[in-house]
Amino acid sequence: MTARHDGGMRFVAEIRGHQIATDQPEYGRGADSAAMPLELLGAALSTCIALYVHQFLAVRSLPTDGLRVDVVATPAEDRPRRIGRYDVEVRLPADVPESMHAMIERVAVSCPAHATLTHSPEISVSLGAAAGGAS
Repeated sequence: MTARHDGGMRFVAEIRGHQIATDQPEYGRGADSAAMPLELLGAALSTCIALYVHQFLAVRSLPTDGLRVDVVATPAEDRPRRIGRYDVEVRLPADVPESMHAMIERVAVSCPAHATLTHSPEISVSLGAAAGGAS
């Protein structure tokens, strides 16, 4: 993954040939042309859970139409500035039997995004010269 500046407060991440843009809202001196970087963590969580639940339902020939995962991110009140809590609601299609709900909840919390956010990864940051930059 590589992130590059795309003007103003906009950056573009390149991942396996795909591009994901980020920006800041106008109050943050951006153009609000894309989600903020921190919002992508919640997006990763919601889409990962949705994928795992969808696969669980599909394999069992249960309905998947209307499956939705809502995530509410609440900022932490202390420093450093970060998300302090994610509230996730998996909205299942009406015809999914209630007897499956406990299993579906276990599936939802087994996705890699959930595991990564609940078991903090180590992060190493190093500095290097930009290509074409002065040494």
